[in-house]
Amino acid sequence: MKRNKGKIINNLAFRVITPVLAIMFTIGIGMYLFVLSEVSDFIDMHRKNSMSEIAKDIYGICERNLQELRDSGSVANEKLVRIKRGRTLGAIEGYMTDNNFKGFIMEGSMEALKVGNFHSDFTGAIIKETRVSRAPLIMAYGTIKYYVIHFDFNPWEWEIFILRDAAAYDDLKNKVRFAYSATILILSVSVVLLLYYLTKAVKHPLDKILTPVRIGEMPEYKGIREFEFLSDSIRNMMIEKQRMMKQLVTEQKLKGIRVLASGVAHNFNNMLVGVLGYASLIDSKLMEAKKTDRPLQGQMLDEIQEYVNIIKSSSQNASRLAKELAELSKRRTIERSAAEPVDVNSIITTLSQMLVNTFSKSIEIIANLTENLPTIKGDAFQLEQALLNICINSKDAMPKGGKLIIETNVTNIAGRNPQYPYLKPGSYVTIKVSDTGIGMDEETLSHVFEPFFTTKPIDKGTGLGLATVYSIVKAHNGYVTAESSPDSGSVFIIYLPVANS
Repeated sequence: MKRNKGKIINNLAFRVITPVLAIMFTIGIGMYLFVLSEVSDFIDMHRKNSMSEIAKDIYGICERNLQELRDSGSVANEKLVRIKRGRTLGAIEGYMTDNNFKGFIMEGSMEALKVGNFHSDFTGAIIKETRVSRAPLIMAYGTIKYYVIHFDFNPWEWEIFILRDAAAYDDLKNKVRFAYSATILILSVSVVLLLYYLTKAVKHPLDKILTPVRIGEMPEYKGIREFEFLSDSIRNMMIEKQRMMKQLVTEQKLKGIRVLASGVAHNFNNMLVGVLGYASLIDSKLMEAKKTDRPLQGQMLDEIQEYVNIIKSSSQNASRLAKELAELSKRRTIERSAAEPVDVNSIITTLSQMLVNTFSKSIEIIANLTENLPTIKGDAFQLEQALLNICINSKDAMPKGGKLIIETNVTNIAGRNPQYPYLKPGSYVTIKVSDTGIGMDEETLSHVFEPFFTTKPIDKGTGLGLATVYSIVKAHNGYVTAESSPDSGSVFIIYLPVANS
């Protein structure tokens, strides 16, 4: 489910259409609220105008009948006035019936006219509410809503209440809602067409360009001019990258050869200076004895013996350096047929015991080993040599004593992990060697695995120990990292692939 969800989210058309849909949804909601607001205001205004027109019509009926009395001079004739008022009520009732209006007319506390069947409680509520507010109101009678307007005809002391069914305005609302629904449908169709266009015009060309790039091949797209330009540009960049990588590899090889030649020359020159210097001293002593015809004895013999010992020591150092160079120069590979299952915990247990017996008692050796550690395939002797070189490096960094801790664990790398960009996905046995020594600064740390790089005195190290470690670990398809800072000790972590991963 998560994988499918990831594919959908990574889909170009989906990622492009999502913000479009979000924008259209926001616009749609805004339009809907705006339309409802505008329709509501329009209908409210239309209702008020309509109710006002009804009130004017009824008031006009009353006014015309009253004016006829005035014109005939019969205003003072009570009998004629009653007759005219009755005819006026009849005209109003006819007008309301013809136009499907309801209502009633109050004369004092008496009901002079009633059109429609209403309960007395409802008419009482209408009278109460409309006397508080003369503006048109909405009142419900059962399930039916009515617009109600109230006005007075003072000459005859009438209170006129007109009711109109609110459903009379539903047709207008329905037309507006239909128009809005049609707009939504048009927008939805537009989204589908936009998605189709993006798929055909953008997604397919990009897929044809990016698919070969993902597997390291060069894209060759022909079609839309802009995408052709993009494809050609990526192709040219990949060609240039390959050329620059080859150039970089060549430069790195030359740099390594220069460093190696310089280191060899420097180390052998230091040794040869000692050998030649003390050989010259021996020669001068022998010449002196020959001239004086004296036998070699006493102090002169002791001095010659000391010079010989120094020459012998320098020669042994030169021999050791040559041996380390030979080891380092070997192309370390572990053939599958020769590789054997290696129990890393067993190697560390044996190594720890040896370190306890050989290192200074001021250095505490601690081994924290994970139980049931998977085996790896490789050469146990080479791995032991690599770990020993790291431990010796840690020992030299703790001249006043400290702690040397060796830990094992299993690290699972899933996919491309930015924390481990140099490791392929899979399971790895990790060996962590940490110390509480003097540590290294950033500059020293950046050269720690380079051949002949050392911070030790000339007669204390050749600078090939950690370079050998790097070579052995790489031969096992693993990786080694180093972390350190001044006065905070150092940490070396070796990653070795599990045998069945």
